[in-house]
Amino acid sequence: MEWWRYAACVDEDPELFFPVGMSGPAAQEQQARAREVCRRCPVRDECLEYALSTGV
Repeated sequence: MEWWRYAACVDEDPELFFPVGMSGPAAQEQQARAREVCRRCPVRDECLEYALSTGV
């Protein structure tokens, strides 16, 4: 199964999860948005396993 096709973030901008050059309140707000996307994701466990095994 290509689990990533069902990810809540599939249509999100990757910059949401990998911000460049952000700090302070803006970074905290962006991190909160990213966590919310992950929280509602139906394939969160598969994604975590992939991230940990590949070092993403």
